[in-house]
Amino acid sequence: MNGSDAGLPSCYRERRPAVPHPFVACWWEQRVGDDRDGYVQRVVPDACADVIVSSAGTAYVVGPATSVQLPRLAGGERLWGLRLRTAAIGAALGLPARELRDLQVPLAELFPPREAARIAGDVRDGRLPSVLDTGARDHRVEHAVGRLLRPASRVSAVADHLGISERHLRRLVADHTGLEPSTLQRVARFQRFLALSDAGGRAPGLAELAGRTGYADQAHLSREVRALSGLTPSALLAERRRSVPHGEETAR
Repeated sequence: MNGSDAGLPSCYRERRPAVPHPFVACWWEQRVGDDRDGYVQRVVPDACADVIVSSAGTAYVVGPATSVQLPRLAGGERLWGLRLRTAAIGAALGLPARELRDLQVPLAELFPPREAARIAGDVRDGRLPSVLDTGARDHRVEHAVGRLLRPASRVSAVADHLGISERHLRRLVADHTGLEPSTLQRVARFQRFLALSDAGGRAPGLAELAGRTGYADQAHLSREVRALSGLTPSALLAERRRSVPHGEETAR
């Protein structure tokens, strides 16, 4: 965040670990402008979960989403967040991640009060709470998620690679990520579309974007983007171009 952000509706910045961490995707901070009406933010599925602390005094976990969310943030509000990696949600929080799907849960409902307060303080200060760094990793899940996120991956092939049934794979992935394998693939495809759209250089047309990001055709892209974002592809991309560019830095 910097002085040039003054007067803008919202400013957002991410800070990624200097060394990749099995549980942490990034820390982030957001500051909402002082407009008395606040700011409505479009939050689209990204297959992650966030531990969020607000300057209003609340702390909560937002589970992995399957549809768009449109929270209204208060004018002047400040938020600090810790984003958990897709494969680590269940292990970090110590519960089946499917229980958090499409939910916002107060931190104090998931942890004892003192522990919840320590977690909130660590997140606000940009540290990794020790209690979230002790969960048992399941390397099968990490391998499964890595393969499911690839373009053109098949659930049956991933199950065969791990030597388990498709039913077992669905249960394993849902318990650790909060999403079924097919939903995880759907969100990953949508995120590939956003990443390619946001990349600099020549702006591809929608038909080209569909072909390069794993959609059957432009009509398929349009249906999926509307379902996951609430907007047509053109409207979503126009909204993102109007939004404030977020900053990113690496932890030191």
